[in-house]
Amino acid sequence: MNSFNNTSMKRVCVWLAIVSIAAVIPVSSDAQVLKNLLNNMKQPGASKAPGQPGSSYPGAKPSISPADSAAAIKSFMTGSGGSGLLYQYRVVYTFKGRNNKDSTISDTASTAITDGHNVRNDMGMGMQLLGHAGMPRYSVFLYPDRKTYVFNIIDTAALNSANGMTYQVVKVGTETVAGYSCTHSKLTIFAGGQKNGITEDIWTSTAVPGYTELKKLMFNQNITPKMMQALEVAGCDGSFVKMDMQSKFISTEMVLITAGRKDFPASMFQIPAGYVQQTGYVQPR
Repeated sequence: MNSFNNTSMKRVCVWLAIVSIAAVIPVSSDAQVLKNLLNNMKQPGASKAPGQPGSSYPGAKPSISPADSAAAIKSFMTGSGGSGLLYQYRVVYTFKGRNNKDSTISDTASTAITDGHNVRNDMGMGMQLLGHAGMPRYSVFLYPDRKTYVFNIIDTAALNSANGMTYQVVKVGTETVAGYSCTHSKLTIFAGGQKNGITEDIWTSTAVPGYTELKKLMFNQNITPKMMQALEVAGCDGSFVKMDMQSKFISTEMVLITAGRKDFPASMFQIPAGYVQQTGYVQPR
């Protein structure tokens, strides 16, 4: 699978990743937003690795001592579950081939948030993200296919940065999607001063369970990515219920299929036994 397709797939997980970051704190391309999000999770531990003093990685801060890093990782070896909210999205990718021979891949992305604000984000593509309420500076990526994990330092200041990107939102109207009254908008993303941006159709709703609390958490901790600000200013804020992106090579549709209460086992929020730490992100499958 080529690089364009991989980055396009990453783009649909933007909202779930933002939810994950917001939930743990209290107690372009079409993929550029999530790419910036991932880049703002610095990885300590290896020589010249992101997050280490003296690293050659752009913006390689904040840093953490080896002792603090080891203690934080140890805390992710355990986790608590309990009651909370579950969001699940059906994601369909259609790759446009020659002679009208298209191919389709379906996947599921989900986020589980306990009432204690522990988070598990199954992002699809063989990648999962863990966040703990007691460790707001850190997160962990899991790669079940390889039984490895990556420890990250979250740079919340950088998350709010536009990183050279601007957003234009046009409100289309009100429509019912997946049982929710949604605001339909067209979101155009401009990267690096480009005149021609990438436009996506987005349906958002403030009626999705948990949205009001998550918005409050982001506000209290000053985590409001520029994309979310643009939607709010245009009167189009809310949880993502549907997203539709069309390009010459690929179309992507993401639709909310579950949003409600559920009980979660503690094992969902910890690094599984036998997983080995690695530095650097694994290319999503």
